Amino acid sequence: MALPTAIKLFLVLSSQVAAVGIPASAADFVIRRDVVILGGGASGAHAAVRLREDYGKSIVIVEKQGNLGGHVETYIDPMTGNPYDYGVNSYTEYGTAKEFFARFNVSISTPVRATLTTRFVDFSTGQELKGYEAPCSDDVPAALRRYLEICEKFEDLMIPSLANFPEINVPEDLLMKFSDFVVKYGLEAMVPRLFQATGMGLGKVDDELTLYVMQAFGAPITRTSLGLAGSFVPTSRRKQDLYDAIAKALDTDVLFSSTVILSHRDDHGVQLLVRGEDGSLTLITAKKLLISFSPTMENMAPFAPDSAELNVFSTWGVNHVYAGIATHPALPDNYSFVNYPTSVVPDNWLMLPQAPFVVRYEYLGDRNFRVLVASDKGMDSIGAQSLAKKTFNTLLQNVISSVNPDGFRQYQDEELEILEWADHTGIHPHVSVEELQTGFYKKLYSLQANS
Repeated sequence: MALPTAIKLFLVLSSQVAAVGIPASAADFVIRRDVVILGGGASGAHAAVRLREDYGKSIVIVEKQGNLGGHVETYIDPMTGNPYDYGVNSYTEYGTAKEFFARFNVSISTPVRATLTTRFVDFSTGQELKGYEAPCSDDVPAALRRYLEICEKFEDLMIPSLANFPEINVPEDLLMKFSDFVVKYGLEAMVPRLFQATGMGLGKVDDELTLYVMQAFGAPITRTSLGLAGSFVPTSRRKQDLYDAIAKALDTDVLFSSTVILSHRDDHGVQLLVRGEDGSLTLITAKKLLISFSPTMENMAPFAPDSAELNVFSTWGVNHVYAGIATHPALPDNYSFVNYPTSVVPDNWLMLPQAPFVVRYEYLGDRNFRVLVASDKGMDSIGAQSLAKKTFNTLLQNVISSVNPDGFRQYQDEELEILEWADHTGIHPHVSVEELQTGFYKKLYSLQANS
């Protein structure tokens, strides 16, 4: 696979620096640790706590954002002070998840789901799907139970990691297109639930491999959907609380708003030159490197990947998911507008929107609406925001004008205002059937010896 010219140039420059290492004189500060962790999302933050507090290792996190938590996104309404989470909806009860919250004195409770009026709409036309029939309430749990039974057969192959994934003789069900898998087992009634919960992040979910659908909506979340396991949120309703508590505990062992610009790796460890938001440079030397962000080619550029690493990372495909908080005076309170193509009518539940598309506009409170966009590789964050605004205008002229005619007449000339926006690119990395059948994940995990 050809690499972008900018990445090629960066790799050449990085390799030249790596030939002699990075001199301490290049930095304003020098930090020495046992482990340097890149990315302070859920996995990076958890690893930092475990390594430092439970295993006695010195650590430092390099985090590009101004807070820990990654895809946990909390917006605080400036008028009311109310928190609104527009990234992670809730936490699934699995393993020691609850104990980890207790460790940081973050009290938890059962999520409270707002009762919303849902309108199913073809977002390409803005027309409400009058003939759409949602799955029967009895059919959904029945399909979920059948699905769970299958998921549990493969659970140890993909949770908590793919380290046990077979190098050969991959189970046929996991390599099927999800639409074929659904038809094979008669799971159509659960597809709307899966799609709206997590599946939209896969983009063209009906064409995605069942393996990757099960990673997004697998046994743990299915058990929760069936009431066989719980889900929870912080009592404060602010999911950022856990990661703020972790940041406070780690204190100066987190470098916020920082990115790696050069690196050098050898048998003795790693050197990273890190640039802070203020332009200052910090040299980190560590025995081990832990990368907890999505290993896209763009993200990996500063680390001068060798041929074995390039062979893995250049193969990985990624989907793009964007989440935001938006507002418009014509949007009616307590409504959710959900996107399905007209072809879903009356009950063709495998007919799903094709990327790029807006998933839904969902009321949260205080005139704030959650917006989700699933995109292909050709649309960046700015393009996704533009799509969210363009799609809203289509809805405004059609379904919203009928639901809220007074608001439409008064505010039809105003643009959708995006208050917060987050890029969740890379949350569902995937490879082809051919790669899976030739031991891709064995190749991936073998790279750990190189870092």
